[in-house]
Amino acid sequence: TEEGDSDRVLLCGVNSYNIGRPLMQMTHFFWTYLRVCEQLKVKPGDVTLDIVVPAGALGNTTSAYMAKKMGLPLGKLCVGTNANDITHRVIQTGQFHRSNEMKQTLSEAINIQVPYNFERVLYFLTGGDDELIRKLMADMDSTGKLDLEKRWLGMLQAEFASARITDEEMCSALMYAKLGLGHVIDPHTAVAFAAADKLGCDPYAMKSSSNDSTVAIIATASASKFEEAVTTALGVHGWNEYKDSSSFPKRANEYMTKTEMPPVQYKRSDDETLEQAQNEWKE
Repeated sequence: TEEGDSDRVLLCGVNSYNIGRPLMQMTHFFWTYLRVCEQLKVKPGDVTLDIVVPAGALGNTTSAYMAKKMGLPLGKLCVGTNANDITHRVIQTGQFHRSNEMKQTLSEAINIQVPYNFERVLYFLTGGDDELIRKLMADMDSTGKLDLEKRWLGMLQAEFASARITDEEMCSALMYAKLGLGHVIDPHTAVAFAAADKLGCDPYAMKSSSNDSTVAIIATASASKFEEAVTTALGVHGWNEYKDSSSFPKRANEYMTKTEMPPVQYKRSDDETLEQAQNEWKE
């Protein structure tokens, strides 16, 4: 921004720690539900839709849960995690414990140690008990651990299901989608795809084998952004074939031909104040 703009323009982040993000993302689930009703030729309300999403900070999961709380006929909210699996662990055991390290994966956008939207999930799960949530999160902040009481774990498991997906399983799902559906999906969507399979759904028929409810797997990004993961799963030939296909976004192809600019390094010496360094950076 230009000098002085901060006096006139309010800036904020748009990750899902900002409640505006999950509020906006609720529309994805209403839209998806209505499209499924159209495909099945049923009236809204005549079908219950299970949702499968990749889980990082839990923004999409929170959005789906809020939409369900508003009356959207959603059934089980299923999440797929990678090796950074705190969400899977809390759903399975009630233990919301921060890991000592972040593990590197090919689905890097959902690498997370503590998903900040879990606080919102708990808020809605407990019927808006803000005092309880404040205490639980204070304990989590001070100890790095939160253990759900049996009744809250039971309620969590009634609403949510989860599966932990390895890089190998993610790559298999990406290949599976390419060969079976003719569509190249991104690694995070592939995590959800593999989770749907592991949780007993048929990713081709989109049916749950346990209760025959309809299932929607939410795609979260374009595969064009993740050359390393797609190449690992499909090989160099598979990536090039995708890159040369009509399904590869035109704008992505345009960016691929541009020369990458070197990063700007902002340095600060030990004897400088932050304000002094920032003034030098402006120059």
